[in-house]
Amino acid sequence: MKPNTGFIEVDVPMNVHGNYDKRKGVKWGEAMRKAQDNGESAFGLAAGFSGLAKTAVPARAGAASRADIQEMELEDDSVEQLLQRFEDANDKGHVLNKQTLGGQIMKDETGKPIYMLGSYRGKELHLTKIAGIVQMRPQFHHLDAVRELSNANRRREREAAEGARANEPRAVQMTIKNDDGDSAQSKEFLFRAQEEKWTKLRYYDEETDEAFATYHDKMFVRDVENAAKLRSSMTNEQYLDAISAEHHDPSGRSKKKPLTKRQMQRIEDSDESDIDEDGHDKDAGAQLEGDR
Repeated sequence: MKPNTGFIEVDVPMNVHGNYDKRKGVKWGEAMRKAQDNGESAFGLAAGFSGLAKTAVPARAGAASRADIQEMELEDDSVEQLLQRFEDANDKGHVLNKQTLGGQIMKDETGKPIYMLGSYRGKELHLTKIAGIVQMRPQFHHLDAVRELSNANRRREREAAEGARANEPRAVQMTIKNDDGDSAQSKEFLFRAQEEKWTKLRYYDEETDEAFATYHDKMFVRDVENAAKLRSSMTNEQYLDAISAEHHDPSGRSKKKPLTKRQMQRIEDSDESDIDEDGHDKDAGAQLEGDR
């Protein structure tokens, strides 16, 4: 996790012994290992400039797509040797045996809906405000590693044929498109993402004792008697008016407001008072007397 920039990634272990393509697992795992040996410690947006500098340069003609990257092969001899001793290769980190899920924490903003988690304890409802939400998506770091190895191999081949060139500085303008569709400069943000170190966290399954202890410690108010009580600032009618859509009459005529429960109760009481004990309408009886 990167608390300042809000990036978070979770490595989920995979079962490499069932419904698993061992050849691709070895190919992608070896690509990840070699890329890390070459100095690539992170990939994607969370890596800042380290992960985006390669994609910032305009792609060359015929650049490899994601489907092409998946078909890129490492040395066949190396892959075959690792497949023959698959268990040992898996133990030594040559196999992609985990799936990485990642995302960026979106914190609450003024004017936006406020979400809460509710926990029941008997008749008590304890509410905990959610400070941020993150949507975890699969990360394709292994494909980035394969592409990086392919680019490194092409550079070595070109340097061997043309001779090594001096590294010339080149200005790169980094931009990122936000959720609102506006393109904004994010140079400072990418630098901060690149410089910030990962903070490792330990994940506990919800059925473990540690998860239960944290649940009871964080999700319930200890001193219920002295805790602030939740009270609504609206009546039922005010709440319904607030969440109801406003009606506009094209003719410009004003519409009467709907009756409240108290007004409807008064009308019902008035109607009942007009009926005598025998169930006859008093007004109708008075009219009959007048006709006589």
